[in-house]
Amino acid sequence: MKRSYRFTATVTDLSTGKREQVSDTAHFDYPVSRADALTAIRQELTRQSRPGTGVTLTD
Repeated sequence: MKRSYRFTATVTDLSTGKREQVSDTAHFDYPVSRADALTAIRQELTRQSRPGTGVTLTD
């Protein structure tokens, strides 16, 4: 069962220090809880050198 979560977050681009608010959809190919989705979204933003604060699921 696939699951998608819409989210908003304030991210900081580590290369420029610039902050911006982003909205996007995270798609999962497996069942995932809201807590696990938040963790995965935060980890992916950090991996992209854009750590997020105030990540909120808006589904």
